[in-house]
Amino acid sequence: MTSPIELYCDGSGEERVERPGGWAFVIVRDGEVLHEGHGFEEATTSLIMELEAARAGLEAIIEHGLVGEVTVISDCRIALEVAAGTFRPKPTRYHALCDALRAAAVRANAKTRWIRGHVGHRLNELVDARAHEAKLQGVARRAARKSRRRAPR
Repeated sequence: MTSPIELYCDGSGEERVERPGGWAFVIVRDGEVLHEGHGFEEATTSLIMELEAARAGLEAIIEHGLVGEVTVISDCRIALEVAAGTFRPKPTRYHALCDALRAAAVRANAKTRWIRGHVGHRLNELVDARAHEAKLQGVARRAARKSRRRAPR
């Protein structure tokens, strides 16, 4: 029997404000990190980043052909409820991403588990830090692009 797969995911951003954000995930089996990913959006919210982290992680599980019991683990209840199909945010701007997350959860036959954030859980703290780093790297890249555009020639 194949050991269970755990997907830890987190997003970093601000609520209801179109500001930079980052997301990250790690895929773990038997305590070993099998795969990880992260990304950045220039104008987003923390909820979008939470949803994107879970979606991207599930897609990576599917793409890498990782089979077995899959559990999405997050400190964001909304992302977990969307993945489980028990909640869909009302604003239509979230619908496409929610649909993609739910579809990936169904394809991966994933279940969900909530953990409290910022209490020292090693893997949750890891994805939290990676999501924050992705956000900061994106902000730095954006600032560098803007400064190159303003530089005199």
